[in-house]
Amino acid sequence: MVGVSFLIPLRIARREPYLLRLLLLVLLISAAACLSVSASAQLPGTKPKEFQPVVPDFADLSADWWTGWTKATPGQRREWLAAVQKSWQTWEKELPEDEALQEGAKKITQSLDGIEITWNKREEYLKVSLMPDVEFPQNPTVLEWAKADAAISRGRRRLKGVELEARQLKSTQSQSLSLLRKQVIVLRDSSGREEDEAAQALLLAQINHLNIIEQLSTVNSFLGTWRDKIEEAEIKLRLMLDTLVSSSVDAQKIEKEIVARNKKIERISATRTSIQSTTEPSTDPIINMQKDLTLMQLEVDLLEEQLDKRKSELLQSINDVLNEEAEERPLIISRDLLENANTVIEGTSRELTVRQRQVVAWREDEEDEDLSRWWAYFERIGSGLARANDLEQDIQRYEKAQLEVYRERQGWWATVRERISLSARQAYNRWRKLADYQLFTIAQNPITPRLIAKIIVVLVGARLLSGLTLAFLRRLVRRQHASESSMYNLGRVLHYSFIAVALIVVFSMLGLDTSKLALVAGALSVGIGFGLQAIFSNFISGLILLFERPLKVGDLVELESGVFGRIRDINVRSTRITTRDNVDILVPNTEFVAGRVINHTLDDPVRRIHVSFGVSYASDPDLVREAALEAAARVNITHTDWKRKTEVWLMGFGENALDFKLVVWVNSNMVTSLGDSYALYNLELLREFREKGIEVPFPQRDLHLRSWDVPAMIARPTRK
Repeated sequence: MVGVSFLIPLRIARREPYLLRLLLLVLLISAAACLSVSASAQLPGTKPKEFQPVVPDFADLSADWWTGWTKATPGQRREWLAAVQKSWQTWEKELPEDEALQEGAKKITQSLDGIEITWNKREEYLKVSLMPDVEFPQNPTVLEWAKADAAISRGRRRLKGVELEARQLKSTQSQSLSLLRKQVIVLRDSSGREEDEAAQALLLAQINHLNIIEQLSTVNSFLGTWRDKIEEAEIKLRLMLDTLVSSSVDAQKIEKEIVARNKKIERISATRTSIQSTTEPSTDPIINMQKDLTLMQLEVDLLEEQLDKRKSELLQSINDVLNEEAEERPLIISRDLLENANTVIEGTSRELTVRQRQVVAWREDEEDEDLSRWWAYFERIGSGLARANDLEQDIQRYEKAQLEVYRERQGWWATVRERISLSARQAYNRWRKLADYQLFTIAQNPITPRLIAKIIVVLVGARLLSGLTLAFLRRLVRRQHASESSMYNLGRVLHYSFIAVALIVVFSMLGLDTSKLALVAGALSVGIGFGLQAIFSNFISGLILLFERPLKVGDLVELESGVFGRIRDINVRSTRITTRDNVDILVPNTEFVAGRVINHTLDDPVRRIHVSFGVSYASDPDLVREAALEAAARVNITHTDWKRKTEVWLMGFGENALDFKLVVWVNSNMVTSLGDSYALYNLELLREFREKGIEVPFPQRDLHLRSWDVPAMIARPTRK
């Protein structure tokens, strides 16, 4: 074998000495490895390890006696099962005459026999042919190709069924492991007679788990083989397209098939029209249900006939292009039929689900025979939808085959537009399948990526609509067509309304009953009572501020806590205030409703302030009054009219100065939140006093020194 396998490389290596040396080195290493393996396999004094089946002790059942089952060979498993069955039969005879224990022992015996039944099914799997009627003749006609395609399609559907079975077995295996863990805990915590029953339950769960392992092993062992068979058959099917030949017999059969389909389509359409036009409306729900289901059945039958007709037309097109004497015909590719088929299948499926729920609601009022009649309707319609879905996939394959044949006969450029269209449609179908993949369910309604995308579109659309509305209202304010506070309040109300409507639409899309929002409100009230009191009170306070309008955007406010500034935003939970230091403070709305708030610009922005100052006793009061009035007039926020005049009051005689007050009216809307109105007036007063020579005194104190006699005891001593 070595000489045969390296024959071709040696022929090449003879012309290249470097390759020859490299090949000889590889041969030497391989030979040394083989010798070492054979030598190690035949070491004297060593014997292969014999298999010893682990038989559980039924009196003291272990939780892990079965764990080596997956590592054993099929022959060892049979030996193991026979040993367990023999030991169990002996133990079963010694069980006491207890009804519960005898019933549990019977189930264990049946479970042990079930493993052998699974092995017998494996033998039956070997006898089953995946595609028994598929043939790949030489120089096939279009009908022979269609027959092979149909056989392969049935094989794909059978393979999908086996794959579904494998997924279900995997899920069952995980559930079985969970049950094993629970039974181990129950056995550990039980005693007396309950311990015997728990031991039987654990043993039954262990044997059932082994049976599931064998079933999953059986299915997995054939999945790979069947996938390879289908892939090989699909390759042969594609090769048949290169050797197709035209057939006049097939052309006649296809033409007769198309004529027969047209007659069926006309008959079904006439029947449907007759039922829709002649049936009088009734108040009996049973009659209406029967009429609706009949129309649904006719709709599905009509769709099947149309799809079958399209298949025949595609085969006819392929046969015509193979006939060199026939006149050239265009490709038969149209999106209308497939798109209509998708719409009909999806709409009928949704309507069928609604009808099934309606019949379930009648279950208490009807007998079982009546229910079986309705379910017979549902099964026929469901089967028709499944066949229509399969026909839709067949047409897609036929269109692709038609493109391949046309490309070979008429050239690549003749079909470039159709090929691009087909590729786009295939990509769309793949995306459609991915978009309709069920992620999870809410209230028995499947949640898919398509639904999540729709929900995102609704929420983003509501947010964009709210933003556009706010921008429009701000534009009205800039053009002075409306007040800023009114438009702000209107914008906030519209924003919350858009969000509320979007949330209701989202709930409807998720399949939740919006009429049950009272339950949600009840649950929310419980949450508010326990932990959301502050948030809810702030929310209600925000609504009060928006509708009652004691405050509005742009107001200059002073809170009880000492916060002073202008209101910038009134939100649901808090209000933003910008202080003199350009610091934004978020104040909870409850502080505006429950606390004391000074609004300097609520109704009238003009208010009066008192600026205190002092001058020396030597100053002329009239000159002081004149200087103070001139200083106030130079401040741009000062407001004067015939009702509101600036005044200067002499308030008293202080220790160091005459105490005056400048009483001035100011326009609060002209006061910036970044400045202090008192500072403006003090600055102008100081400037005006300096120009007029008015002295602003400072505190003065007189210091009086008191003299005293030096005590005699501390007088300077005299010299001797």
